Amino acid sequence: MDKTGVYSKTPKGHQEIRERSLKLPPKLRQLLIMIDGESNVATLMERLEAMGDIRGHLSALEHLDLIEASGGAANPPSSVSAEPTDDALQETRRNLSHLLLDSLGPNAESLAMKIEGARSREELLGHCEASFAIVRDMLGKTRADTYWARVRDILG
Repeated sequence: MDKTGVYSKTPKGHQEIRERSLKLPPKLRQLLIMIDGESNVATLMERLEAMGDIRGHLSALEHLDLIEASGGAANPPSSVSAEPTDDALQETRRNLSHLLLDSLGPNAESLAMKIEGARSREELLGHCEASFAIVRDMLGKTRADTYWARVRDILG
């Protein structure tokens, strides 16, 4: 994630601000509110220094489809080419998706869909790292560590 990247709220993000349907943890909600489509990642990190892992929180909000890159290079394109889908990768994606949904319920549906759509092991790992940040923010460090151990078991 490039510090010059800029994020803006998606329609789903604006809806979450109004309705609070996802019951985001306070830190994620505060960051979502601060996303203005003009401040870059470095500025947000400065303003919200006490919040901790801003990049992880941004990644979590992005994977929940509440924010998206709107300018700069928040997420530069990957130079890794996609691997062909095979049975082992398909089973791994399915198992990881189910683990996430079992851990967080329907709130994780959009990220679970991204996990199932991953075209390479590297892309899958990126989604898993984002899911770990979400689990940590929503369920706490102990449950997140347990979740991550299960992710590692599935990934092999």
